[in-house]
Amino acid sequence: MPPVAPSAYPPPFDPEDVITRPSDPEDERIEVGAAIVGAGPAGLAAAIKILQLLEDRPELAEKMGEVPVAVVEKGKVAGAHAMSGACMRPSAMEELFPDMDRSEWPVYQEVTKDAVYLLTEKKAIPLKPMPPNFANHGNYITSVAKLSRFLAEKAEEMGAYILTETAADKLLVEDQIVKGVRSGDRGRGRQGQELGNFEPGSDLIAKATVLAEGVVGHLTYAALDHFDINGLDPQRFELGVKEVWEVEEPLDQVIHTMGWPLRKSAKYKEFGGSWIYPMGDNKVSIGYVAGLDYTDATFSVHDVLQQFKTHPFIRKILKGGKRVGWGAKTIPMGGYWSMPKRLAVPGMCIAGDSAGMVNVAELKGVHYAMHAGMYAAEAIVDALEKDSVDFSAYDEK
Repeated sequence: MPPVAPSAYPPPFDPEDVITRPSDPEDERIEVGAAIVGAGPAGLAAAIKILQLLEDRPELAEKMGEVPVAVVEKGKVAGAHAMSGACMRPSAMEELFPDMDRSEWPVYQEVTKDAVYLLTEKKAIPLKPMPPNFANHGNYITSVAKLSRFLAEKAEEMGAYILTETAADKLLVEDQIVKGVRSGDRGRGRQGQELGNFEPGSDLIAKATVLAEGVVGHLTYAALDHFDINGLDPQRFELGVKEVWEVEEPLDQVIHTMGWPLRKSAKYKEFGGSWIYPMGDNKVSIGYVAGLDYTDATFSVHDVLQQFKTHPFIRKILKGGKRVGWGAKTIPMGGYWSMPKRLAVPGMCIAGDSAGMVNVAELKGVHYAMHAGMYAAEAIVDALEKDSVDFSAYDEK
């Protein structure tokens, strides 16, 4: 049976993902200052910024307790579930680490050359002048996985607790104030039965909660519905399929393409394009992104990437090379009007892909996520100093 095109709309939220009652006294409780869900750029930037701000606020740091910041991450390590080809704007790294030399950043290289091509079945036509939204001169090539591992190390050095292999299962809400999250049980079988390594979940009771779950985070969607803050337009999604290749000839420029093998007819609604980024001396990141609102149910972005690699222009780049990694990731593409009406509710902020912070026209999201995490941290610290859980200053920032 051919695959069915995924819906462009968010999945229905499960009301049971929000627990609107105090925790049972018998439940295991861990009190933390801030609970951050997701060890990606948004969540880790928030963690680092909170800890930086607490350095100058000893009284608040004491109030935050023994665990000032806890980051809940479902992967084995930070970045384990991250996937990208990324030309990152330097603004967020400069703001978060103002005294750090750029040579210490978790990047492959600075972009000094870039090009955009329109592909036909056999030709690659350079677009000159290049569309300004594709300009990446002065940006830095990285991967979100590499960036996340780096940020996690910095956060831990500053005192954050990163709880890996831990899923945030429920959102704890009391009197319409977010009080933290409940982690999922470990060691259950496929039918829900307790296995030999079973460990029950525990409640992280937090003064502040940041949802930075990435795309289609189930707690985010539960919160959007529970607090009635869905965006004016429903979120829409793209799928990006990526491979990493070791190549014989190093690539010296950032390349984007549009056109073939997507069908341009309005009948098919196939929209997207490719990237090819150098990753040091002998590796390239190559990927294809397409919107999920296509009309042909047999369409597959995975197949499109394989077809794309047969183009003479692409074959020349990959000639003699071998694939050493691959993966796929969804991307929010709805834009500004699909973002939540509010990014903060009492006790909680939403940041990064969870809030749809991607500028699809410019292929940028990493620096937005990091800046958002830092703004959330500033609003949280300022409010907690006043014994308040009103983080609405985050929306203003």
